[in-house]
This record gives sequence, C-alpha cells and structure tokens, in this order.
Amino acid sequence: MSATAKIPKALASSGIRLPPLPTIRDLVKLYQLRAIKQLSQNFLMDERLTDKIVRAAGKIRDHHVLEVGPGPGGITRSIIRQHPRHLVVVEKDRRFMPTMEMLAEVSQPFMRMDIVRGDILDYRIEGAFPDCEPHDWMDPVPAPVHLIGNLPFAISTRLLINWLRDMSLRTGAWHYGRASLTLTFQKEVAERIVAPILSDQRCRLSVMNQIWSKPDLRFMISGRAFVPKPEVDVGVVTIVPLQTPLTQVHFDTVEKVIRHIFSMRQKYCRRGVSNLYPPTVRDELTELTFRKSSVDPLSRSFQLSVDECLRIVEAYDELLQQHPEIRGYDYRAAKSKVAREVADTDDGTEIDR
Repeated sequence: MSATAKIPKALASSGIRLPPLPTIRDLVKLYQLRAIKQLSQNFLMDERLTDKIVRAAGKIRDHHVLEVGPGPGGITRSIIRQHPRHLVVVEKDRRFMPTMEMLAEVSQPFMRMDIVRGDILDYRIEGAFPDCEPHDWMDPVPAPVHLIGNLPFAISTRLLINWLRDMSLRTGAWHYGRASLTLTFQKEVAERIVAPILSDQRCRLSVMNQIWSKPDLRFMISGRAFVPKPEVDVGVVTIVPLQTPLTQVHFDTVEKVIRHIFSMRQKYCRRGVSNLYPPTVRDELTELTFRKSSVDPLSRSFQLSVDECLRIVEAYDELLQQHPEIRGYDYRAAKSKVAREVADTDDGTEIDR
C-alpha cells in the first residue's frame, strides 16, 4: 500500500492503523532534515516514546488537538493513531511541510488535519477549531481541547507564561474551556514547574503554574532518545487548568509581583518586594505590604507558600488602588536610566536627579 492510500472508514471505529509510511529516520535522511541548533530543534525518533507522550494527554479520541512544532512528525503520527476529531499542527520550518502534507493526506478519510506554517508565539489558537463549541469552565471534565508538543527549549518558558496568561483570561485555547497541555521541557524546567515549597527548584515558574493549574511531571526521557542529543534529559509535563484559580487579581499584576519576589532568591523576600516601589516611598510601602499580607519579610522566596505569595500580591494590588502613580514604576528601567545618566557625564560621577 502506498503512503497516500485511502483508509477504509471501518478501520477508524476500532482504532487507526496508518498505511505503511517511511520511518521518521528515513524521512529525516530523505529530506535532509538536519536539526537547526538556533531553532532548538531535537527530533524524537522512538515511536514508543511518542506514543507514551500522547497517552499522557489522556483521552483525545474525537477531541481537538493542536500540536506545537511537529518537525518530521513523530508525535503527529502518534496523535493521528488516537483518532482525534481535528488536528492542527503549527510549524515554523518550511522543510517539514512535505512530511506534514503526507500525514494530512493519509488521515483525510477519518479526521481533519490542518497545517499552519507560522510561529506558535504569534498564532491565535482561539480560531483553530471552528467546530468546537466552548465548554463550561466549571465542568469537572476539562474541555475536549489539547495542546501537545515537543517544545523548542529556547521558547518553552516564554510560551508557557504566555499560555498561563491566556488561561487566566480564558482566551486563546482557553476560549474553549479548560484545555489541557502535554509538553516537553528540559529536565530542570520541568522540575521547576512542579516544585513544591522549600524545594531547591522552587521559582517564579512553580508559583505561576500552581496558581492557575495543576501541573504534573509524568515521566523523564533520556536525552539519548533525541537527535541530536541535547545536553540534558527531558521531562513530560501535563498541565490542567483549575476550575477555580487561586486569585482573581489580574495576571499581569501577579506576574510582576511573583517575578520580584523570586528575583533575589537567596536574599530575604523583602529585598525583591521593595523593588516594586520607587525610592521615595520604598521603605514605607514595603513595610506596609508585609504588614497587610502577614508574611515574614525575612523569609526567602523559596520558603513562601503559594498562599503567602498571593497575600503579597493582593497587598500590592490594594496599594496600587491607593497610589496609582506607582503602577508604572519599573525598577530595571529606573536602574538603566541611572546608568545612562552616569555614562553621559564627563567625569563618570552620578548626576543630580
């Protein structure tokens, strides 16, 4: 049977068996698909591992799936075999279009597969599944929408923060309801996402994920399974949005405060929080923040629970209402301005401000 042969619909009812196709390794050789280091590309060739990643996503039969960066199509094949209703793949690299088109053709008799050539950072997921009706957010069962992908390491953290923001606002993929994520991250990042209080890996990413979702580190994959072999192992993480997030404060405010709390991880959390405020009111408002939140200012960030972090967030948000002039203050921008002013003086001394 050729790679483009049609599959009888009867096969779809009992599980999908794709016609004989070239292996991923053969396709990589055939199309000379060398992984590009600048794009953080690492190909996963082992079909048993791609199947395991897709199984971690749970039931996807008759569901809607978006795959991020399918590359030569290893995970894509595993997704297709689980018979989703609609699969959208978003791939930036045009070299992978022939392999995606081949898979779209062989899957055509029993499912819809759309190929989007573009950057996932720019793609508007709320338009991906026109036939998917939005689901009630409070339904105990998450929406039948899944984001799956072997993420490029270079953009994984940025992409996850972007998605958490969409999750909090119920836009993008979360326009459809509580869409779930099944993603690969380098081992250290995967461990940070799920890190509990007092963990060496506890960081901003831990708290931000745990405010809006339930992240679960499902399993590790040895770096040897990838081509080319990365310097680290890889963790597969599932992320399911909480029915009731732990705060109603706007995501941007939460992210700003949590980032400051963890900006000086080994110092007292008071130090990071103080940088939320301009120098003229810094001491006064920092003290007030900790008094309102009932958090020990001499704690270190990794010693803070999610609840304690959110109490600091809520105290800051309350102070913003009382002192709207501090909303736009950016400690880093202020430091950069001082540095520029110093550099502009003839003798290198700081000028009056």
